[in-house]
Amino acid sequence: MNINGQTKIIGFFGQTYKTSIMYALYNAAFKALNLNYVYVPFAVTDLKKAVDGIRHLGINAVGVTFPFKIEIIKYLDELDGNAKRIGAVNAVINRNGKLIGVNTDGQGAVLALKEKNVNLKNKKIIILGDGGASKSIAVAVSDEGGKISLLNRKNLSVLNKEIKKADIIINATTVGMYPEINKSLINKKLLFPDLSVMEIITQPKETKLVKDAHKVGCRIVYGERMLLWQAVLKFKLFTGIDAPVKIMEKALC
Repeated sequence: MNINGQTKIIGFFGQTYKTSIMYALYNAAFKALNLNYVYVPFAVTDLKKAVDGIRHLGINAVGVTFPFKIEIIKYLDELDGNAKRIGAVNAVINRNGKLIGVNTDGQGAVLALKEKNVNLKNKKIIILGDGGASKSIAVAVSDEGGKISLLNRKNLSVLNKEIKKADIIINATTVGMYPEINKSLINKKLLFPDLSVMEIITQPKETKLVKDAHKVGCRIVYGERMLLWQAVLKFKLFTGIDAPVKIMEKALC
């Protein structure tokens, strides 16, 4: 990679900036297509000033993850239609100083489910979480005809009844990643073989929920698949070019 005065910068705002695998995905794709771009992390201590920095430093775009997906909206100029419906963003595009929030999380989740042949239409789907990712997934899955129950940690008592009728359950919380790697919001006894379980956490890949679901015989959709597909969709928004999916997929390994 030859960084010079013409290199276009794509940044990353989020708690996982030290450990994210997004750098590997995007930089491998830029290299494969010989694009003069670089994807880099930013340690954000003041979100408003960081957003101002996008404008003043001429940063082309940033990927956005927890805990900024909702908070960042008040500092942006505009949201695209999808982000406006969801009320959260997973990327910001800088168009000549105008900052536009977009969201590909939900579409990425749907693509990850479909590649595992998980049918969504008229299916009972429980989504755990109340953050930006859960909202994005809820909108996208609903658009596919899914029947949504959105539960957070405060109303998990409902889960015992709801899960018996569920076809799919999606964990869109941080429970399962550090420091809660030995925890799951779902008791293993509630899982059953006909249930499809999607985990959006990528590190660790095998969360407690995934391990429990494996033992029961559930169909598993890993978080890295959603991560891949939402990144593929963002690549087109960042560059205007179709993503080299196989290259990005290989970078996941």
